[in-house]
Amino acid sequence: MELIRTFHPIGQGAFYSERHYIRGTEFTIVYDCGSTTLQGKKFERKIKSTFPKDHSIDVLFISHFHADHINGIEILAKHCNIKKVVLPLIDNTAKTLLKVANLIENNFLDTRLIDDPDEFFGKDIPIIRIETNNFDQESVEINTNISINISEVKNSENFPSGTVFKSFLNNDWLFIPFNYEHQVREKQFEKAIKNEGLSLVEIDSINKIIKNKSIIIKAYKDVDGDLNKNSMILFSGKKMSDRIHCFDHNTHFYFIRHLDFQSGCLYLGDIDLNEPNIVKDINSKLKQFLPFIGTLQVPHHGSIHNFVGSILQKDVCAVISFGTTNTYGHPSDRVLGEIIANQLYPRMVTENQKSIVIQWKPSS
Repeated sequence: MELIRTFHPIGQGAFYSERHYIRGTEFTIVYDCGSTTLQGKKFERKIKSTFPKDHSIDVLFISHFHADHINGIEILAKHCNIKKVVLPLIDNTAKTLLKVANLIENNFLDTRLIDDPDEFFGKDIPIIRIETNNFDQESVEINTNISINISEVKNSENFPSGTVFKSFLNNDWLFIPFNYEHQVREKQFEKAIKNEGLSLVEIDSINKIIKNKSIIIKAYKDVDGDLNKNSMILFSGKKMSDRIHCFDHNTHFYFIRHLDFQSGCLYLGDIDLNEPNIVKDINSKLKQFLPFIGTLQVPHHGSIHNFVGSILQKDVCAVISFGTTNTYGHPSDRVLGEIIANQLYPRMVTENQKSIVIQWKPSS
C-alpha cells in the first residue's frame, strides 16, 4: 500500500488517521482523537486496537479543544509515541470559551491540554502552533514552492496559517493547516454573561466556571450554535490527479460498496462555514487543490449551524461522524439533503464498527 486513510467509528467525536508508506517506511498522522458516546474502556480499546503499542505517530493534528475531539488524546499519547503536535494558536478568551463549553456540554473538567500543551505532551515533543488565518483581506493562493519538511521541525514554534508542510517520505504529499477564528458566537456569549453581571475574566478558570455555573448555563443558552472561537482545518493531499479506493459496508442494503475518488482530503473539524468569507477564503487559497479533493469531512457532525453547500464539489466522499444517541439532532436533515442534492456520496460514521470508512491507494 501507498496510503491507508481511516475514519474510525467512535460516534460523537472525531478520530481519523492516515498511514503513508514509501520504500518500507511508514509515516502516520492522526487528526483529532475524542468521543462523547464511545467512552471509558470501549474508547480505550478502540484506540489501542488501532495502533500497536509504541507505534510512532509522526504528527498529531488537533482541530480544536472540545472534549469530543480531545478526550482520547491522553490514552493515545500513553499508548503511542507521538513525535510532533500541530494545533491552533489560541488566546486567553478562546481558552475560557473552551472550558465553559466542555463543562456545560460534557462535564469535562480537564483543562491541561488547553492551558499548557507543552506540559501535557512533554517538553521533548515539539508543538507547532498555527497562527490565526487572516481572511479579511483579499485571499491569495497557497504558494507550494515554499514548504517545510515537518520531520525537521525540532522545537516548538509558531507558523502562519496556510504553511505548506511535507514529510520526509513523499514530497508530493502536502499537509496544509488553516486556523480560522470565529467571532460571532464569542460576542453573543460575552454579551449574555455581561447581562448577568459577569465578564470573561471572572470565569477564566474551571473553578470560577463551576462557581458561576448556573449563570453561565443561562447565558450559554443564548448562543446560537457551537461556542468555539478557533477551528484548525487541514488539507492532506497532492497537487495532482491521484485516485484512491474507498470501502464502506452499507448495512441497509447488506452489501459492500467500493468506489474511488481523488486522494486529497479536507478535514474541517468543527469549523463554522457560515461565518462571512470563510468558504470564499478556503476556495481561494486552495484553488489549485480543489480538483484533487475527493474526500470532505463534514464539519461539526453535520450540524445545520456549521454547514453551507457551497463548500461541496461533485464526485466527493462526504464523511459525517456522529453518535447515534446524540441529543443535538446531528446530522441535520438539511445538511444531508444538500450533500445528496449535490450528487455527492455521504458516509455516516457512528459507533457501529460496520460504519467504518477506509480509503486506500495501492503502490504504483
